[in-house]
Amino acid sequence: MKHSFGYLLWFLLATFAGAPAEQSISNLSTDASAAQRFVAVHGQRAVLMGYSEQGLEAWAYPFQIFSGYRVGFQSQGATSETDGRMLLRRVNYSPDSITRVYIGPNYIVYEKLFVPIDQPAVIISYEVKAPQPIDIVVHFTPVLNLMWPGALGGQYAEWNPTASGYVISEPSTGTSAIVASPQIVAHDQVVNNTQRLDNALGFTLRSAAVTKDSETSTVFIALNSSEKKDASTSVRALMEHLPDLESQSRAHYMDLERTTLHITTSDEKVNQAIAWANIALDQTWVCTPEIGCGTVAGYGPSRNERRPQYDWFFAGDGLVAVQALLAVGQYSRAREELEFIAKYQDKKTGMVWHELSQSAGYIDWSKYPYMFVHVDITFDYLAIMARYVSVTGDTTFANDHWQSINAAYNYCQSIVRPSDHLPHIPADKEGSNEQARPDDDLGLSSAWITATAGFAELANLTGHKQDADEALRANQLAHTAIAANYWDSTHHFWIDGHTVSGQPIFTRRSGANSVILQNVFSAQQNEELLDQLASAQFQTDWGMRSVAADSPIFNPYSYATGSVFALSSTSAALTFWKAHRPDAAFSLWSGVLPLNTLDSLGHLHEVLAGNFYHQQLESVPEQTWSSAGLLDATIRGLLGLDVDGQHNEIKFAPHLPAQWTSILVENVRLPRTWLSFALHQTDNSLDLEIKNTGGPVKILFDPQLPLGARLMETDIDGHAANSEIRHFPEEDQAHVLIEAPTGSSHCHLHFVGGISLILNHPQPQLGDTSAGMKIKNLKWSNNVLAIQADVISTSNNSFWLRSSLKINGSKGIAFRPISDDTYQLTVPPLMEKEDHPGYKPAEFEVDFVEPNSH
Repeated sequence: MKHSFGYLLWFLLATFAGAPAEQSISNLSTDASAAQRFVAVHGQRAVLMGYSEQGLEAWAYPFQIFSGYRVGFQSQGATSETDGRMLLRRVNYSPDSITRVYIGPNYIVYEKLFVPIDQPAVIISYEVKAPQPIDIVVHFTPVLNLMWPGALGGQYAEWNPTASGYVISEPSTGTSAIVASPQIVAHDQVVNNTQRLDNALGFTLRSAAVTKDSETSTVFIALNSSEKKDASTSVRALMEHLPDLESQSRAHYMDLERTTLHITTSDEKVNQAIAWANIALDQTWVCTPEIGCGTVAGYGPSRNERRPQYDWFFAGDGLVAVQALLAVGQYSRAREELEFIAKYQDKKTGMVWHELSQSAGYIDWSKYPYMFVHVDITFDYLAIMARYVSVTGDTTFANDHWQSINAAYNYCQSIVRPSDHLPHIPADKEGSNEQARPDDDLGLSSAWITATAGFAELANLTGHKQDADEALRANQLAHTAIAANYWDSTHHFWIDGHTVSGQPIFTRRSGANSVILQNVFSAQQNEELLDQLASAQFQTDWGMRSVAADSPIFNPYSYATGSVFALSSTSAALTFWKAHRPDAAFSLWSGVLPLNTLDSLGHLHEVLAGNFYHQQLESVPEQTWSSAGLLDATIRGLLGLDVDGQHNEIKFAPHLPAQWTSILVENVRLPRTWLSFALHQTDNSLDLEIKNTGGPVKILFDPQLPLGARLMETDIDGHAANSEIRHFPEEDQAHVLIEAPTGSSHCHLHFVGGISLILNHPQPQLGDTSAGMKIKNLKWSNNVLAIQADVISTSNNSFWLRSSLKINGSKGIAFRPISDDTYQLTVPPLMEKEDHPGYKPAEFEVDFVEPNSH
């Protein structure tokens, strides 16, 4: 394969993907259960969100301006109003706005929800298409109160004829808000009526004609930080600058796409899910005047109190977000988030905080028991600080924040017992599991390993060698202690933790799966763990259960004892990829992707039930760590991209499924350059085209090959190059070192033989149970593929296998050729008369021969 092929490949892929300057994120639209679709339009200083059944709520941080916003429609001159909730038929989501479509008997109303990027304001516009005039009746409940648990009193609303709207005021803070429109033709009077059951207000909009059959009107909502400011001034400013504000918002998202890592595959649904996860992560950046700017943990309705679910600051969620921000190349935002977290670190103890309400600037937050309660976050803080410096090469940041880093490490050390060299949770604190109060847990002990390793790196970089050496000794002691204290030899699984009295807690939780990558347990123990985590006891078609279905505490409807978290699922997928089990990883990752259409399009719910496909009762519809986890697993797992900014090198270890022919990865950021990768695969070759816009960079190219393949030829830019295959039980990887110069480079790999699985990934509908086959492990030896799996006992379980080899025979599974290089394999039903339907274990083998063998 000659170098010229690389240019052709790049041209074809770039043409397929669209040049970066012309890329545009797909809008999403649904007419499915529109009344139950959560909508949220985000700015950095305001949000408009809610379900249509309960009405929308508007926030200009940290104040809730109103709740219960809904509309009705009536023909001019009529006396009856039609509730808009009965007519809502479609919702269109774009990054900068959401449009809801109401369809009446002879009219259509387009309601555009828009929030400027950097203004404490909300703008709602209506376009009416009808042969006769239609009035829009708006209902809402004024609030103007702080986010829970802060509260103010003395709010009052009055009609302001100059501004043509309601002004809501709160005199103690000098804060006011306005809800106004120049198209208001009628409004409720604000009177002290003893017969009134609530304080809801309403007004009627009479749209201005634009064309013969089209009219428009607009509602402006704004927060004024000073009561001396004329309310009408805010409305006039929004009216005058609305086109500019809309352009600014569109430009913001175009810039986000242009400057962050962008992935294009041959599967458009995958492309959409990844692109929107990046958007969702960006939409969690919030600025509150009294506190600062940081990542909030998610968005959901306030329910029965003024807490818009996770729309406040959680340091742990912020650290998860930093992982994703680093993965997509948002280094400045990652640094800002870490600085925001460091800003509120306990100066006395070094402990990192847990949660911070946006109203904390108005109340004594220290009197509430929420801030310094989770000990695990300080451990994670050290690990993520180290990762930030490693990826970005920003050693100045480490030096500038050494006092914070050292204080955090000292806090972690303070809860480590000399008797066992492991951290223990103080009686008045919590670990990662808020529903249990053990004395110690495996997740926290595993985090101590990561924290000591991270601190040692930072200490070495900042000239604190003695501190680094001490941390490495603590790291080794923790390795030994975990191996001795957390293995259950009866169940061949880890122990969750211990009670205060020292009794082991064994409930088969899945959350500590990252310990597998720390090589704490033996290789055999890790394989046993991975086999169990890949089984149907843990796996559903939509992710990984937090607790195995055969656990004595399993409850599929609970928040933490059997439900399926998107973050835990993507974290487990990352573990499977890094543990060289790509088929299990891809199945788990694929199950999470459809969650972005479950409710708020493009965004991921927090947690689903563990037995049926639907959101869990407490779940938040837009959860930051869910989208962040998907991004991180996609980039560091599926793509195997790891940046080492300290040494100006990058690892690219892609795990392309056999059904994908190509992938384009653009805007890969290193501290001193930007890279793009175009990878194309056939049954016997891989071609990688590299574009490097900066100086030379070292690339460790470790792509997955078909299992059992033999590498025949490797060349870089037309010259023979050294390469090798690294063998693992369930994956074979090529290993090539590429010194990529400025400009374009091309690497070609030619191989023969090997097999690739194409698994069937069910697309569950609401209320469905799991139906997909779960491969627990597979082995390849002497041209024999052996698989252990859990299969549904009452039906056929099929998958496909692609190889240039020929199937010579099989045990426990039927096969039929689909094409020269593809077979369909089917495990027959295993149901016995006395059996209950459900998953059953199955073992089968497939024997292969070379094409010309007899």
